[in-house]
Amino acid sequence: MKKILIIIAIIGVLVSVSCKSKKAPDLVPTETGSDKTIYEKAKKIRKRDTERARLLYKQVIQLYPDSVYARLAKIGIADSYFNQKDSASLIMAASEYQEFSSQYPNSPDAVYAKFQIGVCYDKQSKGPGRDQTNTRKAIRAYTSMAKQYPDSEEADKANERIKALKERLGKHYFSIGVSDFRLHAYKGAIVRFKQVIDDYPEFKEKDKLFYYTALSYKLSRKYDSAISFFRKIINSYPKSKYIAKTKKYLKKLKVLKKNSKSKEKEKK
Repeated sequence: MKKILIIIAIIGVLVSVSCKSKKAPDLVPTETGSDKTIYEKAKKIRKRDTERARLLYKQVIQLYPDSVYARLAKIGIADSYFNQKDSASLIMAASEYQEFSSQYPNSPDAVYAKFQIGVCYDKQSKGPGRDQTNTRKAIRAYTSMAKQYPDSEEADKANERIKALKERLGKHYFSIGVSDFRLHAYKGAIVRFKQVIDDYPEFKEKDKLFYYTALSYKLSRKYDSAISFFRKIINSYPKSKYIAKTKKYLKKLKVLKKNSKSKEKEKK
């Protein structure tokens, strides 16, 4: 009986030792030193060992939450994700920058953090023919930043990016309209073209936009609207590559409109 008890005790000790040896290591490295020392070490290794640098930054925040280096470490974590450049890391970076701007709204780095949120979405945005979710998120982030810090240098950069991203959105909706046009879905095409006209007044290819809008109205037999858009091309874009076709269509439309009115009178 004693032998059995001894064996059980030994097994218990072995199991205990085994469990301790398999215990997961702490996520935060046990570095010693001041907040500045740990921060500077993280900063020094951030390019060659991103993961460890990030852990050191977190240690600064945990051990010295009220330190100026805790604030700098928070930005360091966000930058470490941003510099990895892949989509998942950019999502994490945006989240970290957002946390920073909420936690330290009066910090000198708050402007930078807010701007970087827009950059994170901007870098994930796709061309006009693709999904534009991140384009819209980037515009919202840049707009928020520019309103909050209107006199900053970052606000000027943000406004420039907003223009470029809105042009991309305009092209996106215009391309959908052209696809509808080619499928003879003229009603849907007109809706998309009008969306570009109303929401993106600085759209660069206005003559092309007006041309397809006019054609869509013409093929829908809405001649007055078609004539109106063709005239806009002649009046505002006399050097457009669509000007010759526009003039030909205007002549035809005048005849079509006249014939249409004659038929209406005959029916009466």
